[in-house]
Amino acid sequence: MEKFYPSEKSYRIKFTGFLVLFLAGFLTFSQAQVRTITGTVTASDTKETLPGATVVLKGSSTGAVTNIDGKYSIIVKSDTATLVFSYIGYKTKEVIPGHRTVVDVFLEPKKTTLDEIVVIGYGSVRKNDLSGSVSTMKAEDITKITALNPVQSLQGTVTGVQVTSISGTPGDNPAVRIRGVGTFGNSSPIYVVDGVIVDDISFLNSNDITSMDVLKDASASAIYGSRGANGVIMVTTKIGKAKEDKTVFNFSGEVGMQRLAKKIDLLNGHDFAIISNQIKAGTFNNVDAVPNTDWQDLVFHSAPISDFQLSASGSSKNVQYYISGGYFNQGGIVDKSNFQRITLKLNNIFNLSQYVKLGNNITFAPYSQQVAPDVTYAAYRAKPTLVPYYPDGSFAAVDGVGNPLADLSYSRAPLKTSIFDVSYGANI
Repeated sequence: MEKFYPSEKSYRIKFTGFLVLFLAGFLTFSQAQVRTITGTVTASDTKETLPGATVVLKGSSTGAVTNIDGKYSIIVKSDTATLVFSYIGYKTKEVIPGHRTVVDVFLEPKKTTLDEIVVIGYGSVRKNDLSGSVSTMKAEDITKITALNPVQSLQGTVTGVQVTSISGTPGDNPAVRIRGVGTFGNSSPIYVVDGVIVDDISFLNSNDITSMDVLKDASASAIYGSRGANGVIMVTTKIGKAKEDKTVFNFSGEVGMQRLAKKIDLLNGHDFAIISNQIKAGTFNNVDAVPNTDWQDLVFHSAPISDFQLSASGSSKNVQYYISGGYFNQGGIVDKSNFQRITLKLNNIFNLSQYVKLGNNITFAPYSQQVAPDVTYAAYRAKPTLVPYYPDGSFAAVDGVGNPLADLSYSRAPLKTSIFDVSYGANI
């Protein structure tokens, strides 16, 4: 049998045909990889499209931005490519489109970024751009201290703010100074409660407050003009969360004891007698037999303080509401001093339409305050060698300053009351 040997020409024809088929398959495969992907970027909470959202091909500089309708278009070159979607205030999301040519994405809100934006005057800036001119206290920090006035929670916690108790009398408002003393006669800041300017916030219960923002410099308080020269403290009270169908109840109660933080170190009866004899010999014949009266122990004593609050909040389809009742009672460490206050808070927001909202913020805060006579001077000046009572139980005479215990007993401490103290604010 005759053997057949293929010629060199036949090999060339077969090789050329194989190369043509390979190149055709490669071009077809490449065209399958390079394609245009389109889609829409939408907010998951509001269901509204997000114009200006960024779409980037991960690991490259290729990217696109959504148009006014939230739509985008981007070219990818691989089925394993990853698209990265991002938008200010929303969580970044990565998607592998695979063989798809249409990819619609929903972005979830990133609530932590909202704290970085602070509203000042007519606009808003990032908090770190204010160089410390705005300080914020949240609800959990405000309620750490059981106090009549919520502004006392700022004491020792906010830079540039000085809170000082003037007299220590229950119910008295502390002195607040922001960045020192002003030059307009009145150095106190102004308070803005839910958009309403008031002189103080002693009528508010700390548990009704969402946050307090302290505006310290001119740029932050510019909208208030000269009235904001001493600083501005903006208070936002609570309101029911939107789309919260069920009513949420909250109860808080605190009970504590107050006492004199530190006694002044004074001479006792024995030491006082010794020094008196050194000044004038013979003042006391027997220094070991003189009385030893600690007037500070007799005038000052422990006193209770309590604060209770019950609130209910929620929302329906078109209404958000918050209602609370509170009771505050502070006894004084000196007899015949006391402060009691009842608060009733009512906040509502009525969503009349997509563009119109009507709301009210009402606070009722009746109180009673009893102020004791000023006996602290006598307690520090009375001689420790004198007794407060005679053997028959009557009050003893105290040379020079009078008997502080007698002053407390005979004095009719004035009682200050306010049956109908109302703060009202409305917003449209």
